[in-house]
Amino acid sequence: MQKESQPKGGLPNLQPNRPKNIADKNNNGNWDKLKRNIDTMQDDLAQLISEKNHQSVQKTITRKKLSDRRDIQRNLADVYTDGDGAIPDLTKLDRAQRPLWKTILYSLIGVLFVLFLLALTGFIVFSNYFNNNSFTNEHVSLKIEAPISLVSGASGTYDVLITNNEKVNLYDLNLQMFYPDNFMVSDTDPQAQTDKRNTWSISILKVGETQKIEFRGRLVAPLDSLQTFKAHLDFKPANLNAEFSQEAAADLNVASSIISLDISGPDKVMANANAQYLIKYKNTGEQELDNLQVVADFPKNFIFTSSSLKTKADANNVWPIAKLASGTEAQIKIAGNFSAVADSGNQELKAEIDLANDGEWYPQNRDSVITNVIRDALDLGMIINGSAEDQPLSFGDLLVYTINYKNSGQDELKNISLIAHLDSKILDWDTLVDANNGAKEDGQITWTGKEAPQLLDLRPGDEGSINFQIRVKDLAAIPDLASISKFSVDSYAEALIPQMEATGSNSDIKSKIITNSINSDITLNAVARYYDADNLALGSGPIQPKLGEISSYNIQWSLSNNLHDVADIEVTAALPKSVNWDNKTNVNSGDLIYNPTSRLITWKISKLAKTASSTNVDFNLGIQPSDADMGRILILLPEIKLSAKDAETGADISKSASAITTAFNDPILGQLSGIVE
Repeated sequence: MQKESQPKGGLPNLQPNRPKNIADKNNNGNWDKLKRNIDTMQDDLAQLISEKNHQSVQKTITRKKLSDRRDIQRNLADVYTDGDGAIPDLTKLDRAQRPLWKTILYSLIGVLFVLFLLALTGFIVFSNYFNNNSFTNEHVSLKIEAPISLVSGASGTYDVLITNNEKVNLYDLNLQMFYPDNFMVSDTDPQAQTDKRNTWSISILKVGETQKIEFRGRLVAPLDSLQTFKAHLDFKPANLNAEFSQEAAADLNVASSIISLDISGPDKVMANANAQYLIKYKNTGEQELDNLQVVADFPKNFIFTSSSLKTKADANNVWPIAKLASGTEAQIKIAGNFSAVADSGNQELKAEIDLANDGEWYPQNRDSVITNVIRDALDLGMIINGSAEDQPLSFGDLLVYTINYKNSGQDELKNISLIAHLDSKILDWDTLVDANNGAKEDGQITWTGKEAPQLLDLRPGDEGSINFQIRVKDLAAIPDLASISKFSVDSYAEALIPQMEATGSNSDIKSKIITNSINSDITLNAVARYYDADNLALGSGPIQPKLGEISSYNIQWSLSNNLHDVADIEVTAALPKSVNWDNKTNVNSGDLIYNPTSRLITWKISKLAKTASSTNVDFNLGIQPSDADMGRILILLPEIKLSAKDAETGADISKSASAITTAFNDPILGQLSGIVE
């Protein structure tokens, strides 16, 4: 390498040689610019060195200058020389070759960047369009507008509002209403499309529009019940080929009714005095009502005696009302007493009025009244056959009565009259046994101080009783059952006390009514036969039993009934060891079962109507007499037992029939001796 000349200041000459080959004018311009920069750098460095030299100690000027020059030259050489120690030709710019993978990578990055910009632009544009035209189903409103509470029996108007607050139109809208079971639609606007009048179709509902569906109807429902109206809406939005839906519901409480009810009664009453109550009811609606009933809930110790309106046949606290015209008011007067109360105090009598709908009773209104009951000084009670409660009876039964009385007050009770009321057409008054010999008249027995001296003056704490008995007629003693309206005995005791000191008035004290209903007179008949009434042989073998020979006899059980239906009938008999089951049966009702293990014959019938007269079953039994049986009458069946339940009185019925032997009365042959020959 050629040695460079040194410029002033001791710095090496860093000026590069001009390239021999200059590509173009642009390269020449770059070279001149580089040269000027180098000149400027050398001047700055020379000035800096000169300033530092003046500040150094004079003895080391020469050594320091030389050292600094060498350092600067080395540093400049490191900057401007290449790896071989030569200064490159800075007037010539060589373009380096880029690797292929970098070129592909940079190109791919560029393409992806462009695609990203395009996607971002499309997203912004599409989002703006979608937000202006999208459907969310969050802004479709379905609402039922109804009264806060319902009035049973009254007509009401209900609105269904459909509002489209979406950004697109809605098409093919179908609305369906679900009414409570007892809601009757009378009118709709617009007109409903089905017989149930609960479906509407709307072709289009534009953005921002509201469609109102109005219907009018009448609801009959129980008081305080919760009734639910539901709406279901199907539709399609304009920009989607899919069906969407909305639902709404309204739960309404039945708070009142068009039927008003009011009950009034005494604020205070003596326990045995007559207490009167008044129940008023009115139809405040616009339509006539039919099939109603008023139901009273009497206190436990209230004894009902009468009412102005006829009660239901099987309940003295229910009054049927066939019709009640619009605006009509009616009333029921009720009379009774509290003679059965144990202590003085408040007694609440309640009443409600019900309206029938589809076979069910719906309470429409309720009311109650409280009466302060003052207990009487005389305790009075009646017992029949050892019980103060209702009991079933059978024809021919004996009724044993006891009337108990006691002065539980603080004053003497004088000149008391006791009366036993026996309301029945089936009592045999000829069988009355009364040790006190009370006066009989029109189903009553009366005792005064003449018959029972204790009744003349009953001191505080004193007590006594009167006993008597009477029998129910036998069924055979009643020639015409149809002439008797009820087969029961209604009994109660009454005490009349004149001028009681506590009240200054007469006192009429009554015990509660005891009802003894007659059970149905189901009859069991059991017979043996060899021939039937048409002279057809039902048996086989010797008619009179003979030693060692087999005889078969036909046994018939038959049932008859009257008064009430009877349920769960079961007739049973145990077969003796010497008698065989011939497995020959004829059953016209129920099931006949023979158990060979227990040797029990059972006839079961689930129900027997009160008019049943020819219900029977027959079967054959066989015997083969042994030597031990010679000269004897053999038992074919021992006692036959019947059990059943009276469907009306609920009482259990038990009856029996006598044993059947070989000595029987045949329809054709007459009476047989039945002795083994």
